[in-house]
Amino acid sequence: MSKKKLGVMTVIMILTLVMVTACGGKGKEVSLGVTESGSYTNDYFGVSLSFPTDWEVQDAAGMNEIANAGQEMIAGEDETKKLQLELSKAKTLNLLLVSQYPLNGPDPSPSVTVVAEKVPGMKAGKEYLEPTKKTLIDTGIPYEFKEISTVKIGGKDMAVLECWFDAGELVVTQNYYTAIIEGYAFSFIITHFDDESKAEVDKIIESITFK
Repeated sequence: MSKKKLGVMTVIMILTLVMVTACGGKGKEVSLGVTESGSYTNDYFGVSLSFPTDWEVQDAAGMNEIANAGQEMIAGEDETKKLQLELSKAKTLNLLLVSQYPLNGPDPSPSVTVVAEKVPGMKAGKEYLEPTKKTLIDTGIPYEFKEISTVKIGGKDMAVLECWFDAGELVVTQNYYTAIIEGYAFSFIITHFDDESKAEVDKIIESITFK
């Protein structure tokens, strides 16, 4: 698989699992947040972060377009999986995707994705990441995993699922960081390919603050 195709496929896989809604809770209006040059802020989830101003930015509309394009690739002829993907549109917020290079460019691009999925009754990020791990296994891609653990991001405890797979030309690594906020599984998903690209996405993760 070419590096370009691999980079695009990785993003499509992420976004096909996370699609948009506009439903809120607790009398508070849910928000997709505000993206400006080099920054993202979402008062509903109480989070802010910064990213390089020369990185590519996809807002909710752009993320949905990518996700919709990837549904067929993920579901194939599996009608149950197609239904699951359609249902996910009713409970998930695509918030932000930033990538160092254009997703359709010649180079695989490190990226940071911000998403939130409505999860009534769920209490901990680990509860969300356990079925996420199963979903990744079900794609048939030969992922390897570390045990789900807890880290502090921006002052908040978040569960983390670390996974990777060998694509031949390079190793794709993804970390899923999740906390339950306002009835949503709020997640950062980072993708990198080597030490250099890891350093780039780590800078963004280190910039995150929660109120």
